[in-house]
Amino acid sequence: MKLSTFAIAFTLSVAAAQSFAKDVRLQPVNNNVETQACLTAAKEGFGPALRFIRNSGYNVEEFNASLRCNGESLRTFAYMYKNNKETNAAKTIALVARNKDVASQACLEALTIGKDAALAKYGLEGENIICNHKNINDFVRQYSVENVVVRANVEAE
Repeated sequence: MKLSTFAIAFTLSVAAAQSFAKDVRLQPVNNNVETQACLTAAKEGFGPALRFIRNSGYNVEEFNASLRCNGESLRTFAYMYKNNKETNAAKTIALVARNKDVASQACLEALTIGKDAALAKYGLEGENIICNHKNINDFVRQYSVENVVVRANVEAE
């Protein structure tokens, strides 16, 4: 059984007082067994990931041979995150619409209620909406893995 490769989305944030390797936050894209195996490898190690795969009813050798976690083997991925802990020091990004047009509002809404719901809310179904020089799909994908605060207007910092 050949499993397709996939990537678990993760964000890397660097805090001023912490090193790059210590400030990592993993955020799964979905809840399938491949994603959970990668997440287990990162958080608990290679052995627990293999046990998870076995307990999920898969042949460990076949599963492990075809699985890639962010382009890395399960063993390498586990090693990369062996000593990392999820931190709360991840940088938060604030997004604010520069103008009040419906396309800008739809871009911001898409981050909270989803692209399709936002386009329907503003009557923009079928339109090619560009958000920050990106197609709305790419915009939502980019910021769905970040700590994002959506603001209605520019606030003093």
